[in-house]
Amino acid sequence: MFWTLLILILLETILGIDNIIFISLAIGKVSRSLRKLACIIGLSLALLMRFIVLFFVSFILSMQNPIFSSLSIDISVKDLLMIGGGFFLVYTSFIEIRNEICLPKQEKKEINIKSQFFLVILHIILIDLVFSIDSILTAIALTHNMLIIVVAFTLSILQMLFISNYVIKLIQSYPGLKIITILFILFVGVYLVLDGIHIELGKEYLYFALIFALIIEVISNIREKRLRR
Repeated sequence: MFWTLLILILLETILGIDNIIFISLAIGKVSRSLRKLACIIGLSLALLMRFIVLFFVSFILSMQNPIFSSLSIDISVKDLLMIGGGFFLVYTSFIEIRNEICLPKQEKKEINIKSQFFLVILHIILIDLVFSIDSILTAIALTHNMLIIVVAFTLSILQMLFISNYVIKLIQSYPGLKIITILFILFVGVYLVLDGIHIELGKEYLYFALIFALIIEVISNIREKRLRR
């Protein structure tokens, strides 16, 4: 039982990397005084939603069954969620890139001030639903012990809450990281859409691109600091 829980927590950590990055980007849109509250409320509701969905196990398993075929591709409810979530991430990324590149600083501040608190929470819940489908299916495949799954999900959400605070600070401190984060979310969106239409693309390519971009950013920051001396 202990080893099953440990393996499930490890899997949740790996599967939750994309989720943490998106949450950190979304929370960064609200004022500093509301970030922690938005994160707590959003992740708490996301956890509650996971529990509700989890207890409809038969429905979760049926989500993988095809409901119609398009261009010789069998599409299930899970596929539709992946495609919808992917397009949402692509759209959100394009909006963020436009704001970063095209809008002056003053307008960016106004957008941040006017960001809707509840809209950010809704984004967290919806994206967690998309990202958690694989987590729930993996958990059910690994064990049918609901107590272990509930504990693993709870620890996973608490971990996201803890880590996201540090990720937000990093993104806010280094502007280059924000662009990398936005582009990573864009690539994740494309990956979800391709996954939804059954085009296989190894997720390791996404993480390799992220690590490569982070290494370049670190080297660039070190070089700039040395040049200032």
